[in-house]
Amino acid sequence: MKKNNSVAMVVGICIVIVTAFTVAAIMFAKGKDNPTVEEEPGSLPESYVGSWALPGDSHVLQSPRNAEMTEDDAIADENDFGVTMTYGVYSTHRVGSVNNPVYKMERNCGTKAMDQQNMQSDGILEEFSDTASITKIEVFSEDESALIDTVFMIDDEYLVYFGTGNYVFCAVKLDAVG
Repeated sequence: MKKNNSVAMVVGICIVIVTAFTVAAIMFAKGKDNPTVEEEPGSLPESYVGSWALPGDSHVLQSPRNAEMTEDDAIADENDFGVTMTYGVYSTHRVGSVNNPVYKMERNCGTKAMDQQNMQSDGILEEFSDTASITKIEVFSEDESALIDTVFMIDDEYLVYFGTGNYVFCAVKLDAVG
């Protein structure tokens, strides 16, 4: 009888241990594959900080329904201005400059977030790979009382945003000279 109790106890302990490891593995996997991961406000990665401009072969990714200017005029305006995204200032031709902005990021937000901003993600993402990673960046005023702008980072390399005349553009980060 003692031998059966000992075997039952060992089997019970093994089941508890296997169950605990299984639960831990599932929780770890869910944490890794979480489709939306929000960053702390103001935690803009260094690779995003700087000046962004249209590349030489740039074109409009999406036109507004009621365009008041031509695509060429909009591209010319964006080429003169670009986007500045730093901790001290956020600046675009469309929204102007915001001092000491607060950035809120949502990594792997998917195309739904772009569509909610009235960007047609299906057409925009044709420019990128099918497995493109999308990060939503919301720009708030210093006291977080006003949402100033929403932009998207594609594959941590391309900045997609509403620019001049509400055209959608894709900018690349300018390399520091020095």
